[in-house]
Amino acid sequence: MAEEFFDVALQTTSGSFDPRNQDWDRFAPPQSDFSLGADFWIGELPYNTDSDVVFDACEPAGFNHRPYRQYGCRYAFCRKAHPPTRDHEFYAWDNEGSLARALFLSRLIHPTTVAPHYSARLIFRDGKLTNVVPANLGYGSHVWIVAHEWRDWLSKTEAEELRTGLAVYNVQPPERVRRARAHIDHAFHAFYLTQRTASLVSAFESLLKIGRNGLAAQFRLRAPTLAQLVGLTITLDEANTFYDERSEFLHGSQPKYADLTDELMERYNKFESVLRRALLKASTDPSFCGLFATDDAIRGAFGR
Repeated sequence: MAEEFFDVALQTTSGSFDPRNQDWDRFAPPQSDFSLGADFWIGELPYNTDSDVVFDACEPAGFNHRPYRQYGCRYAFCRKAHPPTRDHEFYAWDNEGSLARALFLSRLIHPTTVAPHYSARLIFRDGKLTNVVPANLGYGSHVWIVAHEWRDWLSKTEAEELRTGLAVYNVQPPERVRRARAHIDHAFHAFYLTQRTASLVSAFESLLKIGRNGLAAQFRLRAPTLAQLVGLTITLDEANTFYDERSEFLHGSQPKYADLTDELMERYNKFESVLRRALLKASTDPSFCGLFATDDAIRGAFGR
């Protein structure tokens, strides 16, 4: 009997808002299976599998407790996996890392809450579902959005950008880019804005700092220049404020985030947008990535 293995990650409708208030026509998601590459797509689950089967497998069963599910599946990231060659790979979700890479790159393009919380390996035998194995990754199973309202899905245009980016994604970038990607990924998975701010500044520093002296001054000098290079704007005052807020958190002072004001979220999202756009370009454009290859390259592009 022929066995097939599919790794999937479900984007729920729980974070979505009334599409009439979200310019649905302009930002509609792909309406059918959208190819991201060979045996890789955004759309329906393989063999028309009911999404509730995956939701049920990924949620704690409880005892005598089955509340009505108040959300569904907007779409799923689906990839047909190579047949396992070793025992430990049989139930291992995304052991090749392709799905995780696509989810990360999609967040650089437009952050959504799709995450391994509702991810699983689906095993079929002769086209019939036999096993649903939750990803069960522990930390990193959820991602969060810093906004009161947010379009929690990729548009068709963004899906096209993702497909293009995956084809040229740099899996072995300079060390600066690799560290910055790790820090922004940590920010995506952090719930508290204080933690996200610290991770975001660490990502900027991974890209831009030289040596161990004058770190605050380097951030304030180079973050606005990085924003300009990717078509956005950060002022010197904004850079000062953002770095000071990060420092207050790291050094144990009382954070200012007891209330999530619109001003705090707007400032955070401005810096995250700059970093997302910069890392997207550094991950897909070799010439831009080269700006972060050496200390001399940093000095040449961002000043001494």
